[in-house]
Amino acid sequence: MSRLIINETSCIRCNTCAEGCVLGIIERAVAPAFPKIISEMEAFCLKCGHCEAFCPQEALVLDYLREEKIVCGTIDGVIEPRTLERYMKKRRSIRVFTDEHVPRETITGILDAARYAASGGNQQPVQWLVLSDPGEVRRVAGLTIDWMRSIIDTEHPLAPYAPFIIEKWDGGGDPICHGAPHLLFAHIPGTDGADDPTEAVIAMTHVDIAAPAFGVGTCWAGFVKMAADTYGPLQEVLTLPEGRRIGCAMMFGVPRHPVVSIPRRNPAVITWR
Repeated sequence: MSRLIINETSCIRCNTCAEGCVLGIIERAVAPAFPKIISEMEAFCLKCGHCEAFCPQEALVLDYLREEKIVCGTIDGVIEPRTLERYMKKRRSIRVFTDEHVPRETITGILDAARYAASGGNQQPVQWLVLSDPGEVRRVAGLTIDWMRSIIDTEHPLAPYAPFIIEKWDGGGDPICHGAPHLLFAHIPGTDGADDPTEAVIAMTHVDIAAPAFGVGTCWAGFVKMAADTYGPLQEVLTLPEGRRIGCAMMFGVPRHPVVSIPRRNPAVITWR
């Protein structure tokens, strides 16, 4: 159960907290009372923190992980639009890595940023599996190739391309993980590959965007994800907790080459109404 803890000295009864409550369960303050969660609605609180995040007086906190509250002010964290635009356009899929290992504290820092990704009802269903051993990454790549061998004579949409990919692997290349030293998996509740992976993709996109700021290059590991959906030998190696499945996968490491220019892209197609 969560509840609002109000600093009555600081609260000015502006009701920003009530206006920002996603479910509308905060009762607006009328002097001499202060804002409060409607008692019979407390169980429905999402613990999303909107009430405290937008309080201009920093006068309240949810009774939930209070030690983690970060006061940033209205200026801290603001990025100039041009700077952000350049940063996001400069992001590239990295497929050439050094042999350097990414330190665990760096990986933890990236995932700490990604845990703030949006999720439906603030359920925060995404959990992570990090393969930090390059040998394990190579093993996963090999099992993905084994899965591809199994689909060649099927109706799978990847079947026409599988022989070419397998040939590259058999020739000593790595068309699956491109020699990346690490693999990251976002896993979610569910056992069926048809389960909606949206929240895992949102969280992994946060990783993808944050990683370059940490000196880390990333690339979505789509082949690995497809194999992990159905291929038993790979699922056994990943050994996820019961009742969870892979939502998406990403290879990562230290880029061998820096990005020095931004390639062209088609203009955005926008319908205005």
